[in-house]
Amino acid sequence: MAYLLVRNNPTLRSPLDLRGFHVRLGAEGPTEGVTEEVRAFCAEIGLGLEQVMPRFEPTDVAPFDCYRCARVRRRTLLEVASGAGYSHLALGHHADDVVETWLLSLFYTGRGDALSPSRSYFEGAVTVVRPLYELRKPEIERLARLASFPAASPVCGRENDARRRRVADALVSLGRDQKLVRRQLFWAAVRQLEDNGLDREE
Repeated sequence: MAYLLVRNNPTLRSPLDLRGFHVRLGAEGPTEGVTEEVRAFCAEIGLGLEQVMPRFEPTDVAPFDCYRCARVRRRTLLEVASGAGYSHLALGHHADDVVETWLLSLFYTGRGDALSPSRSYFEGAVTVVRPLYELRKPEIERLARLASFPAASPVCGRENDARRRRVADALVSLGRDQKLVRRQLFWAAVRQLEDNGLDREE
């Protein structure tokens, strides 16, 4: 996402003031931060990168499950963006994230809350946008190979036990039907967002 934003920024009528923020948080708590390869990559494409420590609530006690980890990271990013005077926060969720998050919500809460393409916080001061919203993960992985992206970070130690992984594996088990099912589930999630005024979040 960062690569595409930086690459296309000069073509915009009003170029954006782009800056990357990385929350130093993993399942076990604060981490050492981004790798030197990622630092070098950001420098090469001309993107400033700032590492920030997570902001915890009293109830945020490690180790974190995926849901709580994501909430802490998103809350931290929103507060950092707001404090730095940025009006928009871009997150890298893609179409497969939309499908898997929606299924997770259906399976484990019965509500079917979905990721939205955009949503405002702090009374409109900061708007979260997801520029990759309609792109499939294989498309992004192909770009990563062609552009020789570095690995973003070490794999989370709890990834293989996560509910999200089990949901993804269930979709993979559909074989040749997986692509069709993912597409249908994606648009089902989008229709539900539209029915709810695009005001639902994971």
